[in-house]
Amino acid sequence: MGMFFSSLYVHVPLCIKKCKYCSFYSLSYDEDIERLYIKALLKEIEIAKEIPHIVKTIYIGGGTPSCLSIQGLERILLSLRKNFKTAYDLEFSIEINPKTINMQRLCLMKDFGVNRLSIGVQSFNDKELLFLGRIHNSKDAIKTVELALNQGFRNISIDLIYGIPIQTLKSWQETLNKAVNINVVHISLYELSVEHNTQLENELKLKRFSLPSEDEVIAMYDFATDFLESRGYNKYEISNFAKDGFQCRHNISYWLRMPYLGLGPSAHSFIDNKRFHNPSDLIFYAKTLLNGKFGWIYDYSVDKVEELKEKIFLGLRMKNGITLEKKCLLDFFKIFEQEQLLILSGNTVRLTNKGMTVSNEIFAQVLLHIENCPVCKQE
Repeated sequence: MGMFFSSLYVHVPLCIKKCKYCSFYSLSYDEDIERLYIKALLKEIEIAKEIPHIVKTIYIGGGTPSCLSIQGLERILLSLRKNFKTAYDLEFSIEINPKTINMQRLCLMKDFGVNRLSIGVQSFNDKELLFLGRIHNSKDAIKTVELALNQGFRNISIDLIYGIPIQTLKSWQETLNKAVNINVVHISLYELSVEHNTQLENELKLKRFSLPSEDEVIAMYDFATDFLESRGYNKYEISNFAKDGFQCRHNISYWLRMPYLGLGPSAHSFIDNKRFHNPSDLIFYAKTLLNGKFGWIYDYSVDKVEELKEKIFLGLRMKNGITLEKKCLLDFFKIFEQEQLLILSGNTVRLTNKGMTVSNEIFAQVLLHIENCPVCKQE
C-alpha cells in the first residue's frame, strides 16, 4: 500500500476550561499558547502535504476548536485548504462549544468549506451540565443550533452523555426530546466513563457522588435507541444515530480502518498498516516540527492477528457488522448468537441491540479467544 491517507484529523489542544470528565490532551486557552500551537501546526501541514493523499474527510476536534481566535482559526482553515488535495464531496467537520461560537466564527467556517458541525451539548439539563463542568447552559446549546441553521448548516450533530450520576431516566428522556425537536440530523450518545487523572475520578474517590447502576445505564441506552429510531434516526453504530444520508463519514473511515493522518499534539494516525501518534506535549511537539521533522511516536505495525482483532472491535461497532473468513471464529460466535447478542448469516456477523449494550464484554471474550486459538493466529 505504501504511504497514503484519505482522512485528516486535526487536534486543537485548547479549552476555556477543562470538563471534569475529559482525559484528552488539552491546555487552558492563552494567546501565547495559541501562537506556538498554530506556528507548529502550519509547519506540520507543510511537511504532511508531501505524503500522497486525496482527502475525503477532515475533522477538527479537541479540546475546543471554536475557542481559537478568529485570526488563528482562519490561518488553520486557509492552510488546510491550500495544502491538501480534497475530494469533490469532502466532508469537513469541526467541533464547537455552544459558549464559544458566534456568527463571525460560523461565517468563517462556512467560507472555508466546513459543512458539518459537531456540537458538544452533552445535556439539556442545566444541573447535569454544571455537574459535568460544562461552561454552557441548555439555552446556549439551543441558540447555537438555531444560529448554525440560520447560517445554512444542514449537517449538524450533537453529542449527549448518559449515565451521569445526578441524571434520572426522566431527565434523560427530556434531553432526548429536546434533541429531536431542534432539527439536528445526527446524534451521538456517550456513556459517562470515569477516566484516569480527571477531576471526576478525584471526586469519585472522595465519595462526592456515586455512579448509576449498570441496569440504570442500560435502561437509558435502550430507551434512547427505541426513541431515536422511532423519530427517524437510524443507529448505524453503537453510539451514533443519523437521519438518512447524514452518517459521519469521517468516523466510519476509522471503523473501516481506512488510512488517516492526525495533525496536532497527541493526534493519532494509521497509515501503511502502522499506528503512530504525536507527543501529548505542545512544547515537545512544536520543537520537533520547528526543526523541520515530524515528532511521530510509533505504536506498532499491524500484523495479521492484530488486523483481525481491529476488524472485530472496530467493525462490529457498526450496525452492518463484518464479514469473516475464519470458521473457528464463526463457530465461537455461535455462543453469543444463542444468547441473542448477535446475528450470524453466512460469513456476516452483526451485533443485535442487546449485543450492543454489552459490546465491550463480547469484544473482550473474542479477543481472548483469538489470543488462545492457534487457527486464528495462522496467516
